[in-house]
Amino acid sequence: MNDEHENLIVEVIGAAEEVSDPLDGLVEMSATDPGAPFVPDVLERLAALRSEDRAAFELLRSKLKKAGCRVTALDEAIAEASGDKGGHGPTQAEILLELAQSAELFHAPDGTGFADLEVRGHRETWPIRAKGFRRWLTRRYYEATEGAPNSEALQSALNVIEAKAAYDAPERVVHVRVGGLDGRLYLDLGDETWRAVEIDVAGWRVIKNPPVRFRRASGMQPLAIPESGGTVGALRSFLNVRSESDFVLVVAWLLACLRDHGPYPVIVLSGEQGSAIPTPRPCVPFRARIVICSSPQAMVMCSCSTTCRAFRGGFPTRCADWPRAADLPCVSFTPIRTRFCSTLRGQ
Repeated sequence: MNDEHENLIVEVIGAAEEVSDPLDGLVEMSATDPGAPFVPDVLERLAALRSEDRAAFELLRSKLKKAGCRVTALDEAIAEASGDKGGHGPTQAEILLELAQSAELFHAPDGTGFADLEVRGHRETWPIRAKGFRRWLTRRYYEATEGAPNSEALQSALNVIEAKAAYDAPERVVHVRVGGLDGRLYLDLGDETWRAVEIDVAGWRVIKNPPVRFRRASGMQPLAIPESGGTVGALRSFLNVRSESDFVLVVAWLLACLRDHGPYPVIVLSGEQGSAIPTPRPCVPFRARIVICSSPQAMVMCSCSTTCRAFRGGFPTRCADWPRAADLPCVSFTPIRTRFCSTLRGQ
């Protein structure tokens, strides 16, 4: 009797069909059959895996994405199969907000929202409304979904991110090119890796991720990487000044440009007709004025037909090749407060 039972059990086991896991070989099949992950039993198994072992699910999802699977559509199909959110996944704005959590938000004293971003191993600082931050966020969205967010979703996400930076994030001072902290000066090199030169009483050094925050204004160009050695006297041959005293004044002005706060001296350069004009064109005799301005651009070059009222009595100039110069406030040592340069009619 026992032998008969054993034989019967062996026969039943032998006749049983082997049931394989629907996820076995799914990645390989997806490479040739885009519809393989969307088969009902596969979706059901994926939903169960997501619930039971989220780490294993995310690993498999990453492999499916590399195999060419449309993971955003797959997430929606899994949600529908499991009954989550009525078959609808997170909105684009919600995805963008989740992706933006990796950015460190803060705001400047004037309330402008900024974000510190980790890009290829270095830190970058961008205003939330700047193109740099929008490009970073759009790129993160593409990496996560292989799609592009619509403009409405992106705008909605930026509004929320900006509000969080203004009310839920710390306040920090943002500098342009030169900043200071704890007795040290920092000069932004403007290169792709956002390095800066740290300057103190012991010397200088090129560092990554300086403790102060810099923003990159439009038109800023990278500086040459400094090297040890050399003397200030090497500049003498490049400057057409009449005396050593004038050379000392120019060097003092250059050093003052590296200070992180004012007051700043104003340098006045005079030259013959055409000295500040890159291409020949008719112009009345001119005198160039370079002034420190309270704007992202550090200097303004003017020549010939405007009057800058920041100086007593003013002087005749014309803003050379820079229409915006008329809109920038000038700063001087005179008792007169900040004024604006005014252009002639039609200029």
